[in-house]
Amino acid sequence: MSVSLVLQGGGIRGWYTSGVLTALREENIEFRKVYGVSAGALCAIPYISGQLSRKTAAAYVKNLRDRRFMSVGNLRRTGSYFGFDYMLEELPRRLPFDYRAFFSSPIELEVGTTDLKTGRAVYFGKDELKKSLAPLRASCSLPFFANIVEYRDYALLDGGCVEPIPIDQPLRDGSEKNVIVLTRVGSYREKRGSRLSDAMLSRKYGQYPNFVNSMERHFQTYNREVDLCSRLERQGRAVVIRPRGRVGVRRYRDTERMMQMYRMGIRDCREKLPLIRRFVS
Repeated sequence: MSVSLVLQGGGIRGWYTSGVLTALREENIEFRKVYGVSAGALCAIPYISGQLSRKTAAAYVKNLRDRRFMSVGNLRRTGSYFGFDYMLEELPRRLPFDYRAFFSSPIELEVGTTDLKTGRAVYFGKDELKKSLAPLRASCSLPFFANIVEYRDYALLDGGCVEPIPIDQPLRDGSEKNVIVLTRVGSYREKRGSRLSDAMLSRKYGQYPNFVNSMERHFQTYNREVDLCSRLERQGRAVVIRPRGRVGVRRYRDTERMMQMYRMGIRDCREKLPLIRRFVS
């Protein structure tokens, strides 16, 4: 029976996801395939390479104070708030990241992005990442805060724009059961954007009407996917790991709060380990 791991994005809330994945790594629990968007895709990389641990998380969080990671200065200089060259190239060399272990791992990865031309999700596998890390960069490129990533015939941005919880793709691929990691409390629902936000979208991305339409329906998509996860859980087709309390930070350099989220993820995952083991056995 095919069991996949599904990882929601969420920016800094990805530290919760990293905690969940650390607990899975400590128990040597692996999946045939991992689906991730935005921060979820980033968290999946060291999990697949086998390098995600409490030690590496502590080493990584120290680098978050570096303004090359994220800053208004980056936005002014490059058009992106996030320093992707620093995140995806310099940090992996410094820590270092084991590319060979990642690409040789039997665990497959599907990185979700949003194609602005169609307003639909496009997923890229490890074979594509061997050629270029552009899909990974695109998956984390938030509208307004990052440049559009031109890759092949696509114009790409953050995968969470159209599939904030990447559960539809594994179901399309025939995954019978899924372990789903969410980064919001179960009661959270999104509301429709304001007229001002719609106007800003149209002004910034007016040449991509399909994308604008998808973004205007983003709140409906998110709420539908949350309800779908809950329904799959009730049917015994999913294990859903989600925080029980607020997850987030007021300041992007609040590293202590990030580590609290990380530890919360470890705790919440460990509480569901018996159920997860039954799923993957």
